[in-house]
Amino acid sequence: MHSFRKHVSVVPGMDEFDEQAISEKIHLVDSDILVLGGSLVDGSGTPSSDFDFCVIAREADGRFHRDTFPKEAHMRFYTSGDRVKASFDYLPESLLGVDVEYWTVAQIEHMLDSHDKLYDHMVNRARKSSSFAAASVDFRLMSRLSYGVALQNAEEFERIRAGIHRDQLAFTAYRTAVGSYPDFRDLAGMWAQQDYETALVAARKLGVDTFRGLTHAYGNTNRNPKYLSRFLTRLPDSLSELSQRFRQLNAYGIGDPADAPEAILTWLDLIDAAYAEIRLRRDQVADFPSRARFLELLRGELHETMSWNAEIDNEYCFRAREAEDGLPPLRELLTAMERRGSTEHHLPLREWASGQSAPAGENNKSNT
Repeated sequence: MHSFRKHVSVVPGMDEFDEQAISEKIHLVDSDILVLGGSLVDGSGTPSSDFDFCVIAREADGRFHRDTFPKEAHMRFYTSGDRVKASFDYLPESLLGVDVEYWTVAQIEHMLDSHDKLYDHMVNRARKSSSFAAASVDFRLMSRLSYGVALQNAEEFERIRAGIHRDQLAFTAYRTAVGSYPDFRDLAGMWAQQDYETALVAARKLGVDTFRGLTHAYGNTNRNPKYLSRFLTRLPDSLSELSQRFRQLNAYGIGDPADAPEAILTWLDLIDAAYAEIRLRRDQVADFPSRARFLELLRGELHETMSWNAEIDNEYCFRAREAEDGLPPLRELLTAMERRGSTEHHLPLREWASGQSAPAGENNKSNT
């Protein structure tokens, strides 16, 4: 195993670490691919971050079977059936952890193939995709492999990594973050009830999802919102003011409950601003559907079997802002939904829906 000290982004206050003590936790053979990833490599680490390793074996073997795994050498380990999939332990006299995942080449290649299929599915839809739809892909592992450093059998790792298309991975992560009209509709209902505490929580979630989507539009492949503020600092300087406004509200919130209604509206303004940047960005990334293509997909999803009504109007007005300029701000849409109506905009929804009707329950379409 090659020395990995030079690949670690050491942060101030991080303890000195013993490479030999770390290597003894990994259980390698010469044919394994060893990859170092995680926050200590991508630059978002802290003094107590774990060392995150991925061991990729040529084929399944008995080293990591639950009956023969060296339990006494690890604080804990995780299994799938009889197969040990990961282990964790702290270094002696240190808070630094050694976190190891165990895979085979065939498993990684199968996951890459699954992601290709997932991308082909997501790139042809406009709806936010559920976690269930993405369950076939371990996004955390895929992200780590996309930037990780091979410490053993680097050439074979690069052959595997050639199958990871970062912009496609960023897009599938984006599609799991952005575009949830049900979340906005829930927020509107809480607002109408004057349940501002719950509405503020909902607005914050919607904001976090949207700003995470903005980082994915700029190539971030990590879906974990834990380090979202750090990912935002890596965006172009032109977005620093917007990012700072988000970080301030997200991290520190408000001091007085009486300020909750205004904070909710501020969140909506921030979300609108993030969407404006997403619109500017998406045409620059080949693996993101263009704005024109997105609107085509959205039109098909909403109006394939629907006649027009106010609810469809509101949904389209919310979701189309991913790609369409000049739509009413979200605070106006919120007001319209509070009075159980829709807001004025330039989208020709009635024309698109003319002559269509919605059979009950067909293809997850709304009823009219």
